[in-house]
Amino acid sequence: MNKSKNGHLPVQLEEQMPVVINPMDAPVSAFKTGLDRRKTNRNALIEWIRDSLVEGRDYGSVMIKGKKSKPSLLKPGAEKICGMLGLIPTFPNLSRFEESALAGKTINAIILKCELTNQNGTVVGEGVGARFVEQQDKGDLNKALKMAVKSAMIDAVLRCAGLSEIFTQDLEEKNSGQRSGGSESESVTEKQLSTLMNLLEDTRVNKDEKRKLSSLVNSDLTKEKAGEILDYFFGVSEYKNGEWVKVAPGVLDHRVQDDDSDENFTV
Repeated sequence: MNKSKNGHLPVQLEEQMPVVINPMDAPVSAFKTGLDRRKTNRNALIEWIRDSLVEGRDYGSVMIKGKKSKPSLLKPGAEKICGMLGLIPTFPNLSRFEESALAGKTINAIILKCELTNQNGTVVGEGVGARFVEQQDKGDLNKALKMAVKSAMIDAVLRCAGLSEIFTQDLEEKNSGQRSGGSESESVTEKQLSTLMNLLEDTRVNKDEKRKLSSLVNSDLTKEKAGEILDYFFGVSEYKNGEWVKVAPGVLDHRVQDDDSDENFTV
């Protein structure tokens, strides 16, 4: 082996898969080496996720007809996975919605793209998140943007790391067919479940309330009980003269972000 100009022997790098149009056309040895390496790395990632992510904070499940659903990845969990993999989430079309809002334009729907980039700036994963401002967030554009950002990032993480075997899509996007055959008045709705899960990430909700919420969403929760819990946090509204009017405030109306309130949450 020839030495370099400084007298050192060149370093023999691991055989890399050559660039081909179809990976199935790659040389057998390079193809097999790549598969084995990715399999080992993925198994290590899944083991880390199961050991490190915390139920009720990083991911959550709900009871549906007495059975625990497949876990849904939450924003804190997605952020932990990004940090472990050294990935940076960016949202290339977010500025378009921000500019439209500043210009006073009406935004009815938000569709955001999330790109996960490595330390070199290379995009290694993508995801999409959508939100209807009026229907889902009662015209609260700020909340709709945050929810779309969250959904896009979670989607990108699941796709990039191939984690669908562990986590399912966001609770709000679960198929309503899972509740077929049951009365809507008896079973908690998907919208209620999604709102309850979002409360686990709300800084206005104190630690004791989050513990109770986590326990409730993992039980066979009814629509009536879920309604009572949501009324406690958000207040009671009635439909009057063609619009919804709040007739009783919720505890969150009196709190600010990061306020660890001592009010009692009873179930």
